[in-house]
Amino acid sequence: MLASTKVEVVIKDACILFDLFDLNLLANFYELKLTVVTREEVLAEVTDKNQLQQIQLFIEKGSLQIDNIDALDTYLSILETNPGLSLTDAAVLEAATRRGATILSSDKSLRNESTRRGITVRGLLWILEEMFRQEIISKDVLIEKLQLYTTVNLRAPRVEVENLIAKYKH
Repeated sequence: MLASTKVEVVIKDACILFDLFDLNLLANFYELKLTVVTREEVLAEVTDKNQLQQIQLFIEKGSLQIDNIDALDTYLSILETNPGLSLTDAAVLEAATRRGATILSSDKSLRNESTRRGITVRGLLWILEEMFRQEIISKDVLIEKLQLYTTVNLRAPRVEVENLIAKYKH
Protein backbone atom coordinates (compact mmCIF):
# COMPACT_ATOMS: atom_id res chain seq x y z
CA MET A 1 0.00 0.00 0.00
CA LEU A 2 1.38 3.39 -0.97
CA ALA A 3 1.72 6.12 1.62
CA SER A 4 -0.64 9.01 1.13
CA THR A 5 0.91 12.03 -0.57
CA LYS A 6 -2.22 14.11 -0.16
CA VAL A 7 -1.51 17.70 0.73
CA GLU A 8 -3.73 19.25 3.35
CA VAL A 9 -5.59 22.39 2.32
CA VAL A 10 -5.77 25.06 4.98
CA ILE A 11 -7.49 28.39 5.28
CA LYS A 12 -5.49 30.83 7.39
CA ASP A 13 -6.91 33.66 9.36
CA ALA A 14 -4.98 36.85 10.11
CA CYS A 15 -4.04 35.96 13.70
CA ILE A 16 -1.99 33.00 12.48
CA LEU A 17 -0.23 35.27 9.98
CA PHE A 18 0.60 37.78 12.70
CA ASP A 19 1.99 35.06 14.98
CA LEU A 20 4.15 33.70 12.15
CA PHE A 21 5.48 37.22 11.48
CA ASP A 22 6.16 37.83 15.19
CA LEU A 23 8.04 34.54 15.49
CA ASN A 24 9.93 35.16 12.23
CA LEU A 25 8.60 31.87 10.84
CA LEU A 26 6.58 32.91 7.79
CA ALA A 27 9.07 31.53 5.26
CA ASN A 28 9.42 28.32 7.28
CA PHE A 29 5.64 27.93 7.32
CA TYR A 30 5.52 27.81 3.52
CA GLU A 31 8.02 24.92 3.56
CA LEU A 32 5.34 22.70 5.14
CA LYS A 33 3.78 20.12 2.85
CA LEU A 34 0.48 21.99 2.72
CA THR A 35 -1.58 23.75 0.12
CA VAL A 36 -2.18 27.09 1.80
CA VAL A 37 -5.27 29.08 0.87
CA THR A 38 -6.68 32.26 2.34
CA ARG A 39 -9.31 34.86 1.59
CA GLU A 40 -9.00 38.50 0.45
CA GLU A 41 -10.79 39.46 3.67
CA VAL A 42 -7.91 37.97 5.68
CA LEU A 43 -5.31 39.89 3.69
CA ALA A 44 -7.28 43.10 4.22
CA GLU A 45 -6.60 42.74 7.96
CA VAL A 46 -2.84 42.98 7.35
CA THR A 47 -2.06 46.69 7.37
CA ASP A 48 1.74 46.66 7.75
CA LYS A 49 3.29 47.35 4.31
CA ASN A 50 6.36 45.21 4.98
CA GLN A 51 4.18 42.26 5.97
CA LEU A 52 1.99 42.73 2.89
CA GLN A 53 5.08 42.75 0.65
CA GLN A 54 6.29 39.49 2.20
CA ILE A 55 2.86 37.90 1.75
CA GLN A 56 2.74 39.08 -1.87
CA LEU A 57 5.99 37.22 -2.58
CA PHE A 58 4.41 33.96 -1.40
CA ILE A 59 1.32 34.64 -3.52
CA GLU A 60 3.53 35.26 -6.57
CA LYS A 61 5.46 32.03 -5.92
CA GLY A 62 2.20 30.11 -5.65
CA SER A 63 2.85 29.17 -2.01
CA LEU A 64 -0.25 31.08 -0.93
CA GLN A 65 -3.43 30.85 -2.95
CA ILE A 66 -6.32 33.29 -2.71
CA ASP A 67 -9.86 31.90 -2.69
CA ASN A 68 -11.93 34.55 -4.48
CA ILE A 69 -15.35 32.90 -4.61
CA ASP A 70 -18.00 35.50 -3.76
CA ALA A 71 -20.50 33.99 -1.34
CA LEU A 72 -21.84 37.07 0.45
CA ASP A 73 -25.26 35.50 1.00
CA THR A 74 -23.61 32.56 2.74
CA TYR A 75 -21.45 34.89 4.85
CA LEU A 76 -24.51 36.82 5.95
CA SER A 77 -26.31 33.59 6.81
CA ILE A 78 -23.32 32.47 8.91
CA LEU A 79 -23.20 35.85 10.67
CA GLU A 80 -26.94 35.76 11.36
CA THR A 81 -26.59 32.55 13.35
CA ASN A 82 -23.16 33.43 14.83
CA PRO A 83 -23.08 37.08 15.91
CA GLY A 84 -19.67 36.57 17.57
CA LEU A 85 -17.98 36.05 14.21
CA SER A 86 -16.62 38.76 11.92
CA LEU A 87 -17.19 38.96 8.16
CA THR A 88 -13.64 37.64 7.72
CA ASP A 89 -14.42 34.69 10.02
CA ALA A 90 -17.53 33.94 7.98
CA ALA A 91 -15.55 34.08 4.71
CA VAL A 92 -12.92 31.68 6.10
CA LEU A 93 -15.61 29.36 7.45
CA GLU A 94 -17.49 29.33 4.14
CA ALA A 95 -14.33 28.65 2.12
CA ALA A 96 -13.20 25.84 4.44
CA THR A 97 -16.66 24.26 4.30
CA ARG A 98 -16.84 24.48 0.50
CA ARG A 99 -13.30 23.14 0.04
CA GLY A 100 -13.39 20.51 2.79
CA ALA A 101 -10.37 22.26 4.28
CA THR A 102 -8.78 22.52 7.67
CA ILE A 103 -8.76 25.95 9.27
CA LEU A 104 -5.64 27.38 10.88
CA SER A 105 -6.77 29.82 13.53
CA SER A 106 -6.33 30.82 17.12
CA ASP A 107 -9.55 32.85 17.18
CA LYS A 108 -11.79 31.26 19.83
CA SER A 109 -15.15 32.10 18.23
CA LEU A 110 -14.05 30.82 14.83
CA ARG A 111 -12.52 27.69 16.38
CA ASN A 112 -15.71 26.94 18.32
CA GLU A 113 -18.02 27.38 15.32
CA SER A 114 -15.69 25.40 13.04
CA THR A 115 -15.56 22.54 15.52
CA ARG A 116 -19.35 22.63 15.86
CA ARG A 117 -19.59 22.25 12.08
CA GLY A 118 -17.14 19.34 12.05
CA ILE A 119 -14.29 21.30 10.48
CA THR A 120 -10.81 20.48 11.73
CA VAL A 121 -9.11 23.48 13.32
CA ARG A 122 -5.43 23.70 14.12
CA GLY A 123 -3.44 26.47 15.73
CA LEU A 124 0.07 27.80 15.96
CA LEU A 125 1.21 25.03 18.31
CA TRP A 126 0.28 22.44 15.69
CA ILE A 127 2.16 24.47 13.07
CA LEU A 128 5.29 24.59 15.25
CA GLU A 129 5.16 20.87 15.96
CA GLU A 130 4.54 20.12 12.28
CA MET A 131 7.57 22.23 11.30
CA PHE A 132 9.65 20.17 13.71
CA ARG A 133 8.11 16.87 12.56
CA GLN A 134 8.83 17.74 8.91
CA GLU A 135 12.40 18.74 9.90
CA ILE A 136 11.96 22.36 8.87
CA ILE A 137 13.08 23.58 12.30
CA SER A 138 15.28 21.91 14.91
CA LYS A 139 14.22 20.94 18.41
CA ASP A 140 16.18 23.91 19.80
CA VAL A 141 14.40 26.33 17.45
CA LEU A 142 11.06 24.75 18.34
CA ILE A 143 11.67 25.31 22.05
CA GLU A 144 12.95 28.85 21.43
CA LYS A 145 9.86 29.75 19.37
CA LEU A 146 7.52 28.20 21.94
CA GLN A 147 9.14 30.30 24.67
CA LEU A 148 8.90 33.42 22.49
CA TYR A 149 5.27 32.74 21.57
CA THR A 150 3.92 33.59 25.03
CA THR A 151 5.75 36.93 24.95
CA VAL A 152 4.62 38.01 21.46
CA ASN A 153 1.04 36.81 21.89
CA LEU A 154 -0.49 37.47 25.28
CA ARG A 155 -3.42 35.21 24.36
CA ALA A 156 -1.17 32.21 23.74
CA PRO A 157 -2.29 29.11 25.67
CA ARG A 158 0.42 29.25 28.35
CA VAL A 159 -0.25 25.85 29.92
CA GLU A 160 -0.20 24.09 26.55
CA VAL A 161 2.99 25.94 25.58
CA GLU A 162 4.70 24.99 28.87
CA ASN A 163 3.63 21.36 28.41
CA LEU A 164 5.12 21.29 24.90
CA ILE A 165 8.35 22.87 26.09
CA ALA A 166 8.62 20.21 28.80
CA LYS A 167 7.83 17.47 26.26
CA TYR A 168 10.58 18.54 23.87
CA LYS A 169 13.22 19.35 26.49
CA HIS A 170 13.38 15.66 27.41
